[in-house]
Amino acid sequence: MWKELSFEWQTVLSEAWEAFCAGSTPIGAALYNKEGELILSDRNRSRESDTVNTEISHAEANALRRLDTRKFNSWELTLYTSMEPCPMCMGMALMGHIKNIRYAAYDKYCGMIHLTNDDPYYKSKNVNCIHEGGELELFQLTIQSYYELRHLERGCSDKVINKFRLTRKDAVELAEHLYKDKTLDILAESGKSCEKVFDMIVRMNRDEAR
Repeated sequence: MWKELSFEWQTVLSEAWEAFCAGSTPIGAALYNKEGELILSDRNRSRESDTVNTEISHAEANALRRLDTRKFNSWELTLYTSMEPCPMCMGMALMGHIKNIRYAAYDKYCGMIHLTNDDPYYKSKNVNCIHEGGELELFQLTIQSYYELRHLERGCSDKVINKFRLTRKDAVELAEHLYKDKTLDILAESGKSCEKVFDMIVRMNRDEAR
């Protein structure tokens, strides 16, 4: 449950939920130093009115662009993100000398962590990548699948959500259940906190598994 999460993951998921509430792709990211202090956090801002380039306003990219490297050594920081970084964000992390990446959910659609094993240049950078999974992944893929269901109503392809099914079928099915009554939209509009939404999703999943 929420209170069992580390502060790092509470920060990241809160950013993801804030993105969802703003209508953007629900992904959050944060940079912490080795003492466990928050340096900065950000979210996907692809649907916000003041975003100039909606195509590249990803959570990790937004956070890394704001990092003042005159004050902080990138290689001492850990990038936490709710979703496996895409090609752009993975490249920014690599070129920004981030040595530690922790991500909540696999992204079988466009996740690029595999490059740290497959590509010679990436391998030479010795980036330490940790997949968290568990209830963090459940939450992320539930709210992001819900977001993708909106796109299906507009006639978009189901290729993304079908990739999510390969990782967490239960998360996609839970999103479909919640989408029937627009539950997450209602919670977002009423100002429900990420803590409340996270605990609700985890409880529903646990009840279904019994």
